[in-house]
Amino acid sequence: MRVYISILSFTLFFGFAVTGQNLIRNGSFEKYYVCPDNYTVEHTKRFLPEWVMPTKGTPDYFNRCSKEMVGVPQNFMGSIFPAEGDGFIGLVLLDTPDVKEEIDYRDYVHSGPLAPVNITNANIKKPDTKRKVKPINYREYIQTQLVTPLQPNQLYRISFKYALAQHSTFVSNRLGIAFTESPITRKDGVLPIKPVAFIDTAVLYCTPGIWAEFADTFRTRGGELFMTLGNFFPDSQTAYFPNDIGSLNTTLQRTILTNQVTYYYIDDIRLEPVKKEDVKVLSPRFIPFSMLKRHELLEIDTLCRYYALLDEVYFDIGQPGTKPRSLCQLYWLTNFLAQNPNLGIELNGFLHEVENDTVGASSRLKAMMEYLQEMGISSGRIRLRTFEDYKSISPKYRFYREGLPCVFYSSLVAVRFFTI
Repeated sequence: MRVYISILSFTLFFGFAVTGQNLIRNGSFEKYYVCPDNYTVEHTKRFLPEWVMPTKGTPDYFNRCSKEMVGVPQNFMGSIFPAEGDGFIGLVLLDTPDVKEEIDYRDYVHSGPLAPVNITNANIKKPDTKRKVKPINYREYIQTQLVTPLQPNQLYRISFKYALAQHSTFVSNRLGIAFTESPITRKDGVLPIKPVAFIDTAVLYCTPGIWAEFADTFRTRGGELFMTLGNFFPDSQTAYFPNDIGSLNTTLQRTILTNQVTYYYIDDIRLEPVKKEDVKVLSPRFIPFSMLKRHELLEIDTLCRYYALLDEVYFDIGQPGTKPRSLCQLYWLTNFLAQNPNLGIELNGFLHEVENDTVGASSRLKAMMEYLQEMGISSGRIRLRTFEDYKSISPKYRFYREGLPCVFYSSLVAVRFFTI
């Protein structure tokens, strides 16, 4: 289906706001048949207007109208406000329960925690105890019919926002999009489709409760009319590791560890054609670190025109002594440096749009340097540089933690590597 383009070529379109028609109906999940009052227990052909469940896997719907298990911001998988509007969905991308392949349904409800401690259990539908659950490679998908079929040899941009749920047991990769000429249906397991775009880094963006955006471009064969979102890889080809749940109470931690799932929220799905005139004005200079494969980091050096943008490292703005915040990206960066002792790192700081001088950027660079030194990277391997003529160069994400609004910003530091 896809004519693959290189990572550097792909990045030309990453931060560009395409203004064409969105070919996805109800892409922000604002329309619904009934206000949800519980996580999805049974497979249904009427999931949401324009969206269906292509397998027996049961995605969940969350909306501000709900006051129960699937409400906003509090719900059975954590706390988060929609990226857009009032609604969003949730998907299990990986399920590796520490139990036998078949167990009693009463002991393991497939869509989430059995008894969340901070949400009322009123009006919860009793599960069908006669059913058995969760074969190996359990997955949840959503599928929709496009507004029009995709045109032959046309370049399209697909994007969506996603966030790791606080009550997810694992963090994983492989979330992706597939296009087909006809609808795909399957009873269970992994859909046998090759996705045109998917997150192939070591892990997905993994700071719980924060919306991040995935975007990619692809060229079509033509005639594709259906789009499906989920994990199209088996467990053996999906990387995962434990989510950080140390701040949660012991009872909730026990429930999360029992569930053994990777769970992500999804919102604001867009599919738009890329116009020829748009391609000419895009800059390939900054490549999102989250979109790079490990071996491609070696191509980001001071003799090249490219920078790896730390798009998943967050800072407080206007706060003295700010420190970088990231569950995963800082770890992968320092791990890469530890495995390549012949490389040094150049930290390049950007100004935030509300900053009139370089004080904030310098403070962030100093904090990054201190972090790297604490992780064992010597000062001789670190260089600092401030871009005085650049403002922050990618979208900022507003997120909420436990219902209290806070604003952090990413994409304020880019890195390049040099040989020592």
